[in-house]
Amino acid sequence: MKNFFTNSILISFFCIILFAPSLIAQDDWRGSTIETKDNFPYLKEKYEMTLDQTFDTVWEAAKKSIEEINCSIITANTRQDDEGLYRGTIQSDFCIFAVGDTTLQNMRYYSIDLPFIRGGVWANGRMQYKIIVRETQDNKVYVLLTGEISGMESHVTSKVHFWKSNGFKESMMIERIKMNLGLPHELKEKL
Repeated sequence: MKNFFTNSILISFFCIILFAPSLIAQDDWRGSTIETKDNFPYLKEKYEMTLDQTFDTVWEAAKKSIEEINCSIITANTRQDDEGLYRGTIQSDFCIFAVGDTTLQNMRYYSIDLPFIRGGVWANGRMQYKIIVRETQDNKVYVLLTGEISGMESHVTSKVHFWKSNGFKESMMIERIKMNLGLPHELKEKL
């Protein structure tokens, strides 16, 4: 009888050690719901705008908008084409927007198809912006913004995963550029 009791305790202890990572993982398989397009009001095919401003003012406003969210700029290149029109590309570093215990909740808030990794623990969530500023023939400036959302999963895969954003961060960057140009804007993101 004593041997049976000891074996039961050892088996229980072994099961706890074996399944403990699953108990502390950030999976919420019961709370998951299927999202529809109606749940993503900021989702667009392209994040673009045409402005009646000079190239230099829009260029500086775009750079300032990235710097305002405490994100570094990796590249900022301009060039002039054969017709004398300017074109520039700004690419930000990976801007970390979530770290710690709230990482999973923040990444769900900004994502459409967050990768499901059973037992996964997300270390951070990050966003990278690429802004193309182009002067047009009619003395206006065209701005095209693309964003890429990603995160580091540190428990199961130990890799960085990329997926589709719901458009909120991209829309707020467009609004931030408008704000820095002194145009009417609807900035809903607080820093």
